Amino acid sequence: MFVKSLVATLSIKRIPDSEIIKDISSKINKTISQRYLTSIKQQIKRDSYYWYKTLRDGEYEYLHEFRERINEITDLQRRHYKIVEVNANNPSIQQTSLAELHKLNITLSNYFDIAPYIVPNLGASNNNNDNSLPAAQQTKEDKIIV
Repeated sequence: MFVKSLVATLSIKRIPDSEIIKDISSKINKTISQRYLTSIKQQIKRDSYYWYKTLRDGEYEYLHEFRERINEITDLQRRHYKIVEVNANNPSIQQTSLAELHKLNITLSNYFDIAPYIVPNLGASNNNNDNSLPAAQQTKEDKIIV
């Protein structure tokens, strides 16, 4: 799993295969072949395709997961506010919690910024599509998935 993640990260950065092989070899203390690297890249593409297909086909499951992440962030915010209140005499703990709250606020704000684009009929309108149809009557091509 570590190797696959490393290959994906380096490939995104457009690092040449020879450099990827060197980097992986130095990190895991084993030499890998060009053939093995190609195999890993194919696995990444296949896994990514199936993940994307699952999200595309399971629209409401994706929305449910999106909502769960928002609920999780909201819960973490509540916990950090409590930490700040309980530790009134410990400014270092308060400062750490406030910094984490700031990060959570940014993440939540980003989620709300993209929400209209993943919910049918709320996203940016495409002039070629009839987005006035209910979500159930739209084709897959009419729906926006992020």
